[in-house]
Amino acid sequence: MRFLSTLAASVIGTLLALGLIVFFFVFFIFAVSLSADQAPTVQSGSVLTVPLEGDVPERTTDDPFQQAFGQGPSYDLRDLETSLQKARSDSRIEAVWLRMKGLSAGWATLEEIRQAVAETRRSGVPVLASSDEFGMSEKGHFVASAADSVFTAPQSAFEYNGFATTLAFFDGTFERLDVEPEIIRAGKYKSAGEPFMRKDLSEPNREQLTALLETVNDRFMTAVAEAREQSVETLTRMATEDAFLSSEAAVDAGLVDGLRYEDEVRDRFRSIANTGMTNDLQTVSVEEYRRVSAESAEQSYTGTGEIGIVYAEGQIVTGETEDQFPSGGPQTLGSTDLTEALQTARTSASTKAVVLRVNSPGGSAAASEAMWRAVERTAAEKPVIVSMGDVAASGGYYIAAGADSIVAAPTTTTGSIGVFGLVVNAEGFFENQLGVTFDGVQTSPYADLFSPTTPLTENERRVIGTSIDQTYQTFLQRVAGARGMDVEAVNEVAQGRVWSGRDAEEVGLVDTTGSLADAVAMAGTAAGLGDGPYRTRILPRPKTFVERLAGQFAAQARQAWRSITMNALERQFWQKKQVLDRAIGSQDVIQTRLPFTPTIE
Repeated sequence: MRFLSTLAASVIGTLLALGLIVFFFVFFIFAVSLSADQAPTVQSGSVLTVPLEGDVPERTTDDPFQQAFGQGPSYDLRDLETSLQKARSDSRIEAVWLRMKGLSAGWATLEEIRQAVAETRRSGVPVLASSDEFGMSEKGHFVASAADSVFTAPQSAFEYNGFATTLAFFDGTFERLDVEPEIIRAGKYKSAGEPFMRKDLSEPNREQLTALLETVNDRFMTAVAEAREQSVETLTRMATEDAFLSSEAAVDAGLVDGLRYEDEVRDRFRSIANTGMTNDLQTVSVEEYRRVSAESAEQSYTGTGEIGIVYAEGQIVTGETEDQFPSGGPQTLGSTDLTEALQTARTSASTKAVVLRVNSPGGSAAASEAMWRAVERTAAEKPVIVSMGDVAASGGYYIAAGADSIVAAPTTTTGSIGVFGLVVNAEGFFENQLGVTFDGVQTSPYADLFSPTTPLTENERRVIGTSIDQTYQTFLQRVAGARGMDVEAVNEVAQGRVWSGRDAEEVGLVDTTGSLADAVAMAGTAAGLGDGPYRTRILPRPKTFVERLAGQFAAQARQAWRSITMNALERQFWQKKQVLDRAIGSQDVIQTRLPFTPTIE
């Protein structure tokens, strides 16, 4: 009997192994065929279609395995901007079709997309936007209003009812868990501790969030009013007194040009392209068109070098970037990875200038300092221009301070020049929830300074406060040196206050407002590469699907082993610890970061 069971197990194992080999072989051939795919053939009289759905990421990978699995969007913000730029000079492109399908990107990203659309329209290429049955929100309409014509489908939704932002507070959660978080901060606006210590907004936090909201509202109203030839006062009155949620009302208000089904919009493009109503409409999607060379689009690169675009995305941590694939957790930015990427750009003879694209709420103060140093060293040898995305605050601003110039979108969330320390006393949690108590000996009263099982003493609070104040002073000095201001002047606009990009320019924290494309143009000019377009190099190289999958195999194996070997008490502890980690984070005690990124809808 044992022989038969062993034989059956061997046969099953062999069959499974062979099946996996065949699967990966077929998948490898399929992926190779994808990677070998040539640039698409663009027919004369084509319409460039741009599907705008969900978020538009800062960057994607060309990894064929990831494409085969359908992981993530098929194009990124840079692809979109360069595709529209090529379409302006490509005689084969007759028009651009913005297909609005529930756009939810951040406002700074929307600003960049809208600017690229407006420049395409000004170049003489017709741009039409339609939402079909997906309807349109203020975010979608903000971008679509830059087109020549805007259409929505009959009976579809159209949201026009103002803007709001809402924050979550965890004070009640910690009370239930018997956890006492304690925040020590530098800067009266440093609201990092509020979600853990309060049940509502403090007045300084309410003030800065209101200012951010007003910037978004002003940008939206001004842009739409100009595009739709209406007054800001009229649009404001509609949002505050006559809010509506239907496309029919949007037509009556003059915010869209008409109600059209998809086939009717296609007929409109046939008319523009002079293809005849009975012929197929020639289209090329931005996913395909991004692979079209600049030369075939009748453009030629200027200069003999390239511009390195270095991406700094996610919450700042020490060491290497923590890959959250496939769980989809918060993205992190490792100090080691960014430092190495900047070193690559700095030492490359072909890289003549660097654009540092920052999209980070900050994080570890020590990691931010290390990254700032890498930026400063690079700026000492080559022009370095910072381009800020949706958020470049606290540690995200810290690393930007080492550059030659800073460009932010008007609606970028930036500033937050402040420092805080978070110490958690979970003594009650362990004792009352798990029945665990702690005791020990030490050689110094400060030896257990950051212990999560004892409350802070006054002396311990003083020691941590001194360290935080020192970090804050260093932060102020870094900014003062970069912005040509004295420390006192920086302190007046710092204090942990969050600024919009528009307001940050007014107080001297950024040099100008603009897009990633504007920052690339500034870098090209500074490096003497002519008027553009420019050759670019993306750093750091995104991990391939296989690399990410291999890393997750190891992580999942560790998690599975922990689950198998845990007893009931340990399992309960880890479950509750995960709740704390999600709410508080597991970063350094002293941090330069936003605990949240305001989402304005």
